[in-house]
Amino acid sequence: MSDRLVSVAVLAPVRGAFSYRLPEGLPTPLRGQRLEVPFGARTASGFALGAVAPEAPRPEGTLLKDVLRLVDAPGEESLFPSELFEFLIWTSEYYLHPLGEVLKAASPPAGAVPKPRRPRELPARDLPPEATPDQLVANRQLTEAIQRAAFAPFLLHGVTGSGKTEVYLEAIAQVLAQGRSAIVLVPEIGMTPQLLARFTARFGAEVSALHSGLARGERLRAWRRLRTGEARVAVGVRAAVFAPMQNLGLIIVDEEHDSSFKQEDRLCYHARDMAVARAKLAACAVVLGSATPSLETLSNVEAGRYHKLSLASRIDSRPLPPVELISLRGEPPPGHAGVPMLRPELALAVSETLERGEQTILFLNRRGHAGCLVCQSCGRVSACPNCDVSMTAHARGKRLLCHYCGCSARWPEVCPHCRGPLTELSAGTERLEAEVRERFPKARVARLDRDTATGTAHERTLAALAAGELDVLVGTQLVTKGHDFPNVTLVGVVLADVGLNLPDFRAAERTFQLLVQVAGRAGRGDRPGKVLIQTYFPDHPALLAAREHDHARFAAHELLRRRAQGFPPASRLCAVRVDAVNPNRAAEAARKLADLAEAELRRTGGRASVLGPALAPLARLRGRTRYQLLLRARTHREISRLAAVLQAEAANLGPVRVVFDVDPISML
Repeated sequence: MSDRLVSVAVLAPVRGAFSYRLPEGLPTPLRGQRLEVPFGARTASGFALGAVAPEAPRPEGTLLKDVLRLVDAPGEESLFPSELFEFLIWTSEYYLHPLGEVLKAASPPAGAVPKPRRPRELPARDLPPEATPDQLVANRQLTEAIQRAAFAPFLLHGVTGSGKTEVYLEAIAQVLAQGRSAIVLVPEIGMTPQLLARFTARFGAEVSALHSGLARGERLRAWRRLRTGEARVAVGVRAAVFAPMQNLGLIIVDEEHDSSFKQEDRLCYHARDMAVARAKLAACAVVLGSATPSLETLSNVEAGRYHKLSLASRIDSRPLPPVELISLRGEPPPGHAGVPMLRPELALAVSETLERGEQTILFLNRRGHAGCLVCQSCGRVSACPNCDVSMTAHARGKRLLCHYCGCSARWPEVCPHCRGPLTELSAGTERLEAEVRERFPKARVARLDRDTATGTAHERTLAALAAGELDVLVGTQLVTKGHDFPNVTLVGVVLADVGLNLPDFRAAERTFQLLVQVAGRAGRGDRPGKVLIQTYFPDHPALLAAREHDHARFAAHELLRRRAQGFPPASRLCAVRVDAVNPNRAAEAARKLADLAEAELRRTGGRASVLGPALAPLARLRGRTRYQLLLRARTHREISRLAAVLQAEAANLGPVRVVFDVDPISML
């Protein structure tokens, strides 16, 4: 008998597929089924990609090895529906990542693959008479697109409190009525319990949460329910874009601008962009919703690639809260050397809000007690020994903590270098909470940040605020994400400038989005709200636009600046990051890659450009020195062609690590 060959994507950091022989008695696996194969001197897991013709050409001298065993039993369904499998192949090619590792990222925890069930059809619910005119228009256009069962990308641009969630719910109802399924992506599942509760209240057992916060068994059960069609609405964070849906009819990306949708290591994908790509392959509608859309999404609207739906006013025509900028110019930083974090205007507003029995959110995008400790004698800062960052001082446990590598140290009483006195700089939410408790001793105060949002604590905190059991909530950007608390009438931003001047071309955009989102938490009920923002840059375009809730003004200004500088969305980028324990090796490898890229462009006459190499803004992280270079071009195809050449060379650079980040979000 002639050899029976199968193409296999091996679970290893190698690109390409490998051919293996199927021994006598072993059935031909389906595409996407798991198997084990010999790979070098070890046994590796892999995924079947399909049969290979015996006469297919292969390198001379190649010795075919046998598949060792099939992990999935004969007759079991493939892990991946056909549409999802094609999408994963696209993901591997687009993000320049080994297919085996992409397939692994989309796989469930270990367990048998269930057999699909026939999808149920639910009657569409008649159209929330309470719907606003804008909602009715959006619902009608989405319904028409869903009924066409064709690729249709939408931007749902709605101001905070305008009822975007109701539009999502109605669109999903239409999809379920057709016997199809939906995926809903949210920035952080733990921070949006209200959203998940609304989906479950509307669709019951049709909803399955899918995220890493679930225990292993829970995650496997959720995956199985979605694979069989028992549940047809997947709600989760970025990895839910891989949900194994049957007959996909709709993908929703809520808060599409949020940087949490970008994975920053290994498979550096952006779930928003992948949602659009998957919807195209599945021939279905995709809705990107936000009050502050990303400039990339707006650029696609301008180019006619996406259709825009607008919710221009809040439910019941409630006004957006007025925003006041409080200038800090000429004053010491909030919290520095005993300086109060709340200036008189903001402190008075909190006091008046408490007297009225209403609630306040105080936002500061820096956790901990103090950003760092500095010696008053020698000027040395409490720096992390592994990273080029200062260590944050945490009053709880009296520890210094690096928020990048996790390094921890005792909070010293005096400078360890000269024994001089220490002072605190750049106060954080821990210090802010302490000040609020001291100033307003009768107020019920809680804090929501990465230090407190462990387990289900964040849900309990948000539930307490919703139930009126809290007066003041202090927090980082976790308090900005999609929360709806009608009794919150005051939002105070303690320092708007955190992150505004980072060496990142998106710094202004992120600051604007955060400010508008947190401002939108005020005045969502029957009582009017207001927002006070403390800043050293009251004339900055991002701050001025946030004061007026004017997204169009900010976007127009920022798009002009980006185009003049040649940054996205006016171009496409790939960040090539090189790191090593030895600084010289990292520098040498980065230089080699840059020289190779330049030589390839000269050889081919390519229109891409190479920026760098240079030390990364965070030059040392987790004990490794980091360099980066940027590949920039007008199209992804030009980027991909050049990056493929560098990838081939990266394997020959010795003990260095090279990561290719296509469409990078962070420049740090």
